[in-house]
Amino acid sequence: DIPRAMYLAELAFDFGNKMLKPGGAMLMKVFHGAGFDELIRLTRLQFDRVVIRKPLASRSRSRETYLLAKGYNL
Repeated sequence: DIPRAMYLAELAFDFGNKMLKPGGAMLMKVFHGAGFDELIRLTRLQFDRVVIRKPLASRSRSRETYLLAKGYNL
């Protein structure tokens, strides 16, 4: 269920904002859907480098991707 998965990703993002030290990194499994673009935009504002990858093992029709954010800067 993509809306629930996006809610969990937003919770993880908020947790990271509270717990990460400057220069920290975060890896999240996210799903394309409502809220995805906004999450990426916010992540790019708070991290120096953001990479989005779809694993080769993932089914082509699956909306799953991984977001790796490095260099926390807030």
